[in-house]
Amino acid sequence: MSSVEQLETLRNAELYDDCKTMAEFILILDESGKDYLDNEQRLTVYRCLADSTWFLHEYHLAESYYKKLLHSYKQIERTDKNANEPDWIVESKYRQHACLLKLNRLKDALAALESIAFHQRSAKVHLALGQCYQKVGTSTQEATSAYRECLKQNPNALSAYIALLSLGCKLSDLLHTHPSAASIHHENQAQQPTPVTVSPLVRQPWFRTLLQADACSASRDFSEASRLYQQIDAQYLPQSTYVLSQLGYTQYLNGDYSQALHSLQRAQQIDPLLLKHMDILAFLVYNECKDNSLEKLVNHLMSLGDNNPETWIAMGYYCLKKNHKPSRTVYLAQKAFALDNTKIQALLLKGLALYKLKRYSDSLSHYKDAVRLVPYCFEGYKGVVDGYLATNRLNDANMFITNAVRTNLKENARAFTLCGQVLAKEASSLDKARVYLEKALAFNPKYTDAVISLVDVYGQLKQQQKSIELLKEHVQMHSDPRIRQLLIENLMKSGGSEEMLQQVVRNYPTTHFERLEREMNDDSSLDGGRFDTGAMGDLDPMCDDVIGESFSDEDL
Repeated sequence: MSSVEQLETLRNAELYDDCKTMAEFILILDESGKDYLDNEQRLTVYRCLADSTWFLHEYHLAESYYKKLLHSYKQIERTDKNANEPDWIVESKYRQHACLLKLNRLKDALAALESIAFHQRSAKVHLALGQCYQKVGTSTQEATSAYRECLKQNPNALSAYIALLSLGCKLSDLLHTHPSAASIHHENQAQQPTPVTVSPLVRQPWFRTLLQADACSASRDFSEASRLYQQIDAQYLPQSTYVLSQLGYTQYLNGDYSQALHSLQRAQQIDPLLLKHMDILAFLVYNECKDNSLEKLVNHLMSLGDNNPETWIAMGYYCLKKNHKPSRTVYLAQKAFALDNTKIQALLLKGLALYKLKRYSDSLSHYKDAVRLVPYCFEGYKGVVDGYLATNRLNDANMFITNAVRTNLKENARAFTLCGQVLAKEASSLDKARVYLEKALAFNPKYTDAVISLVDVYGQLKQQQKSIELLKEHVQMHSDPRIRQLLIENLMKSGGSEEMLQQVVRNYPTTHFERLEREMNDDSSLDGGRFDTGAMGDLDPMCDDVIGESFSDEDL
């Protein structure tokens, strides 16, 4: 048995360290002229080296060896130049593309996949091609075609469905045009078309609901997407980490932080090795001011390895919360972004840390990068607005958020509320602020920040009665004590009856009852002096969740 054949036994036995070492020895002997290799043998050695380094996650080496392997293969003379490439060559090109992605060489990765003949592309190659086209961002049509080819070969590829939805394809069009769904849409007709490929999953209620949820998420209807994911969790797949992760993600994007925290924690409890959206979980724990929980999350993620961006992001939030070291957080966020430049949480974290360091220009730059990366994520816009306001650029803040609600954040209650809050800083634009805040409540009647901000605007417009009516309407549906407090204060300012005041106080939290009772029994309190509402930031200490700071009305 030759040395090359012995080398192949090591590879087949998955002894990759030994295979790599032995292959290097064989190449040295060949180059020194002590044991010449023919072209076929040299090809085998390169293949063993490339595959071994691939499985050892040594992507720099693996990519270089796959490159040498493919070059050597081209040098071999073949009788039929039109013959198909061997399957292992196709797989080598696919692995080369994966190595190049790890090295952030996206265009080279795309070129490696495109070098595979169309008729030899498997479903996974088409899927990878679509993902590369999508990341490059040059051709939506090519990405769409690649994903459709993937579904043509394997109609159960959920990733391809989700990608097509994110590219703007409608779910109804996908199901009507896709052969495997034909029987669903024609099951009540006398003559059914003969499906080319039948996918049993498409007929399942849970799969259809899952596609509907993904479609809502792709169309940025995060409220409806959350509802559908909750339905799947309750009725079909109660222990699915995918469903819970998606549920937590859509709840986060919808601004439902407490619900998102609960969903992602459930997902992590089911699968302790889960990494997907754990960076968002770190932000949510940080936002909830739970130091012990954040420390536990950091320790847990560190136990999973330090080559995951989620670990570094969690460490960054921990440094901000526990150690109060924004400069350290900047480094950690940069480390996370270097590992994965698609992680918006890395940009948001770095923007937050730079803001705390009062490096507002740098903070603005990173928040803007976050907006470009994920244009439907509100937290990026909030960071940009805060940066503008911190540098007294009110007009820029106004133009930026106004443009956002007209383009990427349509029907977003938080964005319309922020727009109203910015406009409310100038007396000349109070009426515009009122319109935006009323629209915010139309989108989400239970959004407390919009209620409080609108009451503040009504107060500045001297529309006290509207404030009272709005608060009366919302006091029953909100558990937030600020709503009841504002109602009491506005009733007292308007000279409301003692009976109505007592009725509101009766439902007020116990911790505030005695103080309010003393105020109501004190005749001097009827002038409202002890119930000064203060700045908007004082009434809404969570209005600046994204940057973890509380601002006065002037600072905002």
